[in-house]
Amino acid sequence: MRKSTTPRRRQAGVAAVALASLLAAGCSSAVNQAEEATASGGSGECQQGGTLVAAASSAPETTRVLTQSATNLLWARAVFEPLINVRTSALDDPEPALATEWDIADDGLSAVLQLREGVTFHSGRAFTADDVVFTLQKAQEPATVSDVKSVLANWTVEATGEHEVTITSTTPLTDTLASTLALTPIVDSETYEGLADGSSIVGTGPYQVDSYTPGAGMTLTPFADYWAEDGPYLDQIEITVIPDSTAQVSAARSGRTQISYGLTVQDALSITEGSDQFELFDTVFGTYPIVLDGVEDQTVRQAIGYAIDRDRINEQVFGGLGTTEGLYWAPGTATYPEDLANAYEYDPDQARQLIEEAGAAGMEVPITIINLPAIAAEYEIIANNLTEVGLRPTLDALAPPDYQQRLASGAGGTFLSLRGINGSPAFLLQTNADLRLEGAHRQFNTPEYEELAQAVIQATSEDESVAAVAELTEYMNDQAFLHPMVSAPGVSVQSADVQGVEVPIGGWLPTRTCFTE
Repeated sequence: MRKSTTPRRRQAGVAAVALASLLAAGCSSAVNQAEEATASGGSGECQQGGTLVAAASSAPETTRVLTQSATNLLWARAVFEPLINVRTSALDDPEPALATEWDIADDGLSAVLQLREGVTFHSGRAFTADDVVFTLQKAQEPATVSDVKSVLANWTVEATGEHEVTITSTTPLTDTLASTLALTPIVDSETYEGLADGSSIVGTGPYQVDSYTPGAGMTLTPFADYWAEDGPYLDQIEITVIPDSTAQVSAARSGRTQISYGLTVQDALSITEGSDQFELFDTVFGTYPIVLDGVEDQTVRQAIGYAIDRDRINEQVFGGLGTTEGLYWAPGTATYPEDLANAYEYDPDQARQLIEEAGAAGMEVPITIINLPAIAAEYEIIANNLTEVGLRPTLDALAPPDYQQRLASGAGGTFLSLRGINGSPAFLLQTNADLRLEGAHRQFNTPEYEELAQAVIQATSEDESVAAVAELTEYMNDQAFLHPMVSAPGVSVQSADVQGVEVPIGGWLPTRTCFTE
């Protein structure tokens, strides 16, 4: 089945989890505001030129260009392009980038990609199929940080022409090819080693790195030989690091910055509500589950599902921007099992009854969290909920590195998680640390789960995928080993005189970004 499409330029998309942008409460009117921002992103005729200053809450990390990283969301896709672009809002509708079309075999185990001709790296060297092979092999190396190693481990990649690549896989590519390639931008083999210290940052994107100061920011200028006819428009993009959300608000209001990334929800709403100077735009989309590895009794796990007030978490922590359907998958996709949503609606009486049946009244429930304000706020609500139904939650709040180490060691117990929804169920079951079969942070595992997950991974048709995802979801609901509480977009702020802010998986793509006045 051939996927050959014409890129459609949306004003804003949703991609991966930016922690700092989801930290505080807002109000439900933000939903309409976010929808309007996503649809508009400014209006008027694009003007050529101008310097756009974008504030980020953390410094760029040049060693992480082959992974989805919040630190690189504002610059990586300006410089490095993938073969395919994917938006979380349209996972079933991938768009061409450096690949113009792709043909997946009927059995799903191979794909042939036609590459865009006339593309050059910022060094002037021509882009060919050999660069795709190099990049995908480099992403598999142990020293490389990549989200998709487990998928790429099943691939053999061959240059079958100067501008043609053939991929063969031991698992079907049908539902994983696009997201995998969207998260693996093409790097330059001749200068790749320079990414380690930032001394050489060379891609094929619409902007090239003019200057880079580690820990501080970078300046981007247009690439004169960029392949697209329309864009880029800006004369310069400055990425500046402003860690504090309040300081970002001040910089935006003073006119010093035109994009603010890493704001708390509260600050993002305060600056945009009722304003004709600023607009919200979506940057990421993530889900926030509680993983119940520390609770062995299935009945108690189910009770916890009924005990949690998801709507309260959504309103108080995420400003009412999220959904609370309780499924890990991206809504609106062909495989989304809508009839299995809301399996655990808030029902404290039902929770108390199940806890009494299990003889678990007064049971201690230790919960590990990453010590960030949004997650801490989630915990406070959950702790109150569990206490109300007769359980004893206790908190273990860890700094980000210690939290990741704890989970990776398999000793996380019950923990609050946060993950990007950046692909199909088949993709997530191979890459997501809460779900995958190998190297998971989740310790719950049964032969039934493995069999059902494999059925999703091995599906080669839409009908097979729909049936397999529904069967797995029904099992996950019953076992209740994790409960997705809220799925929500991250929000950032742009000046109203800026338009064309597009954020597919991997980060802001500024090709069409421009000033309108």
